[in-house]
Amino acid sequence: MAQPHHTSKKPTTPLSLSLTSFLFLSFLCFASLFLAFCLFKSSLTSSPQENIQFESKKSSEPCDFTHGNWVFDPSPRSIRYDHTCKEIFKGWNCILNNKTNALQISQWKWRPNNCDLPPFDPVRFLERFRDTSIGFIGDSLNRNMFVSLFCILRRASSDVKKWRPAKADRGFTFLQYNLTIAYHRTNLLARYGGHLTLMVGC
Repeated sequence: MAQPHHTSKKPTTPLSLSLTSFLFLSFLCFASLFLAFCLFKSSLTSSPQENIQFESKKSSEPCDFTHGNWVFDPSPRSIRYDHTCKEIFKGWNCILNNKTNALQISQWKWRPNNCDLPPFDPVRFLERFRDTSIGFIGDSLNRNMFVSLFCILRRASSDVKKWRPAKADRGFTFLQYNLTIAYHRTNLLARYGGHLTLMVGC
């Protein structure tokens, strides 16, 4: 009489179990990474980066204006000053020198990340800093900021006295507000030692 044939199961070894677990966990990790990448990509494509709107952002935390980015604002706005301001150095007067994108330069705005930056109000500035003196110390970059501030304030208050402070390049006093702004030319704000290396080129 024939004996029934029984198929014997191979015992599961710890090595095969660990290999199966490793493959399953690897697949789970790759699937999670793929899903996260898809979600991140969709959030980037759906964000309206070209539609620049200066919306109100309310936050209880103090505003840090240093964190943000420059955005182009195509909406027409009244310019703070134009190329006719006589204090603008001729070499930096982009409109007068017929720079092709000179008019677009003034349309770039600084937008902080987590707070609002209201438009500059020259009258409010003059009132806020009445009876004070403000100095700009530095190179041509600081000079441009100094001239920019002067040209903005000049349109709000025309009663201005130009003078040369001691050891300064130039200064202006807005007589109605007793506010003085001055520019002091210096290339270095700290002493340096050793040899100064000159680099030629740009």
